[in-house]
Amino acid sequence: MLHFGLSLLAFINRIKHKEHPLAVLYFHRVVNEPSLFCPDDITSANFEVLLTKLNKYFKIFSLSQALALIEQGKLPPKALVLSFDDGYADNFDNALPVFEKLGIKASFFIATKGTERGYLWNDELAESLKNTMATQFGLFDQSFVLNTEQEKANAYLYLVNKIKFLANQERDDVLNAIYKKIGRFEPARCMMKAQQLNKIAKLGHDVGAHTHSHSILAMQNPEVAKQEVIGSVEYLTDILGEAPSLFAYPNGWFGRDFKVEHQHMLNELGIQYGVATNDGGITSKTSLTALPRFMPHRKEFNQFCLSILKIAGE
Repeated sequence: MLHFGLSLLAFINRIKHKEHPLAVLYFHRVVNEPSLFCPDDITSANFEVLLTKLNKYFKIFSLSQALALIEQGKLPPKALVLSFDDGYADNFDNALPVFEKLGIKASFFIATKGTERGYLWNDELAESLKNTMATQFGLFDQSFVLNTEQEKANAYLYLVNKIKFLANQERDDVLNAIYKKIGRFEPARCMMKAQQLNKIAKLGHDVGAHTHSHSILAMQNPEVAKQEVIGSVEYLTDILGEAPSLFAYPNGWFGRDFKVEHQHMLNELGIQYGVATNDGGITSKTSLTALPRFMPHRKEFNQFCLSILKIAGE
């Protein structure tokens, strides 16, 4: 029944667009166990089950493979790309073995300060909240109670959603203000190392840029935004021996998190493709520096699969 539903949607999409649109999903972490601090991230056991099922119903490619097929006019129906943002080590430990087992390729977008330092600013915030002895503190006109793990996780999720929209210097100032109240605890390395990124690339998976310090470009002044992109690209070029052609905008919503001037910035820096998080599928008519990605809200597998093609056909 699912085969029939997907085939019907693929046919409708083909009639509507006069070609098969490409669906691109995005993930962040593939965790060993569920975490209150990462409520939306999939566990490794569930990821293998999901990917095995998706591989049965879709034709899965890396983004670079799929874009080449679109350029040649040869993208098949029900084409799907799985992408990962940030560069967490669990992508290598938990996701990569599943891809290799199934013989399919994926795309990884790396915030390179994480590779360099071992963690990103949000990981340090999470570690500090997990380990603090403080029972409460105030910020952003909010008072946070920290007596339980759930309360600490609630504070973390609220603060991350606020802080990520700040300019870099203001972000760092706010984080330092928090640490004066709750203490600072450095996390253990949780991001992939340079040699792991090298291995991923050599196995035929995409490794693309994602800014250096995971900054939302539209929140920075133009020079800081440009340096965020350049820093990420140069770091990956040193590691991989060639410049990445793919870039994913942090947070990624066109018009809010990045704008036309940031698309022009990618072009000026020689980056061919920019990936967003707006709904929709990719066709030959899609702007190469605003390629949509999405994640269906439906979790039941059949509805999840049908949502992929529905959203790709928008």
